[in-house]
Amino acid sequence: MTMNIWLMEGLSSQRDIIQGISALAKTSQQPISVFASHRHQRNEILSQADFALIEPAEDEQRLAFILSQVRQHGIRTIHTGRNARWFESHRDEIEASGASLTTGATRVAMLDLADDKVRFAQAMEQHGLPVVPSVRVDSTAQLRQMLRDSPFGDVPLCVKPVTGIYGMGFWRFDESASPMAAFTHPDSRRVHPHFYLQALDAADRVEPLVLMPWLPGPEYSVDMLVEKGTVLAAVARRKEGALQRLENSGEAWELARACAQAMEADGLVNVQTRHDARGRPLLLEINMRPSGGIGYTRLSGVNLPGLFAMRRLGLITAQQVQDSADRDFSPATVRSITDVVQHQPLTNLIP
Repeated sequence: MTMNIWLMEGLSSQRDIIQGISALAKTSQQPISVFASHRHQRNEILSQADFALIEPAEDEQRLAFILSQVRQHGIRTIHTGRNARWFESHRDEIEASGASLTTGATRVAMLDLADDKVRFAQAMEQHGLPVVPSVRVDSTAQLRQMLRDSPFGDVPLCVKPVTGIYGMGFWRFDESASPMAAFTHPDSRRVHPHFYLQALDAADRVEPLVLMPWLPGPEYSVDMLVEKGTVLAAVARRKEGALQRLENSGEAWELARACAQAMEADGLVNVQTRHDARGRPLLLEINMRPSGGIGYTRLSGVNLPGLFAMRRLGLITAQQVQDSADRDFSPATVRSITDVVQHQPLTNLIP
């Protein structure tokens, strides 16, 4: 009997997840059908699934839409990467339909904690995990004072919003940076503190910020398959310029696993760490969702999306997931390249 998994709209990796599940279903000859949906007609994503759906744009219409599709198509499990709080708050109604739900967390409180970088750092410290020292900043005057009297000693400083994704709003303060540096070389993420403060002064209001010491790195991004706090499989990506080295051991890998356990993560999640000046990894943040780079990890031989689907559909045990990840992993170095796909009409769209 065919088992149906539904991948609802995500933030950046829905296409890679579909491809990972489809690849493992084919090689293992498992009877899995992939349904995928999005608010927009994202053909490059939806065309990769066996069946495609267009989601309603309004929250008020979402629950009825989900329940009707589960009933009509016999959906066994649902994964979402977007609107996780809404889904978690409607878990009981959705799972009463017979479909299991994966949001990355087991309760709304953990989603809120992950989104607040200062509270997250404090919570992980209470668990005894090493974190990047973080101070919340609520005004320009407060930031100006902290830049004069650094709470972290004589080290370079950086700042980012308390909440946010994709590293948006991250800047490293550099007094040698030219006035135009943030405009001519935005990817360097360097800004003179004088001009950053000047921009804050001109803003209508200051969104809460977190001030941190800048760490030399390297940075690790660890993608994991977690089941109610138990890590079943994990692949770390050590970022070195344009290259990423895939690993399945080491201090950063272990720290990320401990973080996922403390956060009671559930599903495909991602933890980021960065080394301090002493070469010790510190926690930066956890994303209670798949990362944009989860597709890279397949080049290690470990297909995290595929293992996720097989486990959620009850086709393999937790121990079999762990054994597969240990057996199939092989170190690799990967590089991201620009790609393009032809935009074609969907032939798998369900009316």
